Amino acid sequence: MSAMGVPALWVCLLLSLTGPSSGQWIQDEQLRQETDSRKAVDVKRVVVDLDLPPSQRWGFLKTDPTFAHYQEDIISYISPYLSPKILPLISEIALSLRKTFYHDYADEMQAIARNLGLTDGEVVLLNLLYQIEGSFSRCEMRNSTGPCPRKGPGLCSGLIANGPGQDEMVWQGRNMDWNFPPKLLAYVMQVDYKRNGTTLFTGVQLAGMVGTLHGIRAGGFSVQLNARYDGGELLPNLFEDVLRGGKTPTHLMRRVFETSTTFDEAERLLSSERLTNPAYFILAGSTHGTGAIVTRGREKAEDVWHLYEDSKKDAKGINVQPGWFRLQTNYDHWEVAPSSDDRRTPGVAHAKEFLKDGVDEKSVLKVMTAWPTKNFHTDITSVMCPRTGLIKTWKWVSSAESLLVI
Repeated sequence: MSAMGVPALWVCLLLSLTGPSSGQWIQDEQLRQETDSRKAVDVKRVVVDLDLPPSQRWGFLKTDPTFAHYQEDIISYISPYLSPKILPLISEIALSLRKTFYHDYADEMQAIARNLGLTDGEVVLLNLLYQIEGSFSRCEMRNSTGPCPRKGPGLCSGLIANGPGQDEMVWQGRNMDWNFPPKLLAYVMQVDYKRNGTTLFTGVQLAGMVGTLHGIRAGGFSVQLNARYDGGELLPNLFEDVLRGGKTPTHLMRRVFETSTTFDEAERLLSSERLTNPAYFILAGSTHGTGAIVTRGREKAEDVWHLYEDSKKDAKGINVQPGWFRLQTNYDHWEVAPSSDDRRTPGVAHAKEFLKDGVDEKSVLKVMTAWPTKNFHTDITSVMCPRTGLIKTWKWVSSAESLLVI
């Protein structure tokens, strides 16, 4: 049996949007009403003790009944996309985990495989899941019901904002649009990573991943990952970069949470470490005016747009935003958002309207839950405040699905 443990690994990167209706989902009132009817459900909270050996940190996955059907659910989710084309690369990665990933994360991944009844190759796949989200988000089946790019990964929205007073806090709102099936939503977790008995940082991720999709280090900073596509053959390039030592954005984010104590340290590392794929990092700090959108290529940051700074790249004034907030979707902020997925324009308008009387948990959540920032594909919403360490996370489900994911 191969290291993957399944006949093959994967498929295409994503179908192109076609037809005149591809941009009409935002005007679909029925779809909007269906989205508004979804319920917010708290995600599962767990603790990972970083003082334990890596092989013991995720032991609860084996004993917690929440994960009793994890193996069959995750294999069912990925199996429609398996293809023999990439299998040799996955197998090679699985056979050299400690050469490819941070050593402690590699050890964690092997332990997770044992705890969940998976192969090392399947856990490798899970830890690259966000990078190849475009293949998983199944946009080809719903390409008129929500954001779905012409190529590249699935989509997200991020907001960083503070009020005008010098003592006012920076807040961050995060939507992750993945279009998960209900069974997989049960495995979304908010993880408190502890050291010396104290929470070092909190991350949100899917069980089986060791990296974080977004998170917060109290008193320091918060960060989220948004997908970016800048051309090329993503899947082959991704696996090749992994084998050459490039770090996935999710793994790098967790490492930054573990090792950085300040916004400036986090920004520097997120701007400079080699990545497996392009990405956007949206950061908020613990002091007034500290926030930035980092637009990443594989080698380094291509742009950093801070709060209260003019954009160096947007000379044409395509995306003018007030200095006190930044709203980022999945397109370079100095380029026009595509008509098929312009969540930026209404998102900026909502931020101006809903935050004008103050920036706090309630007003940020109002922006993040307004259509189409929150849409039919939105699975997770979080609100974070680095100064206080507050992070609240919800998953969005239909009334019927809520019985499956609680």
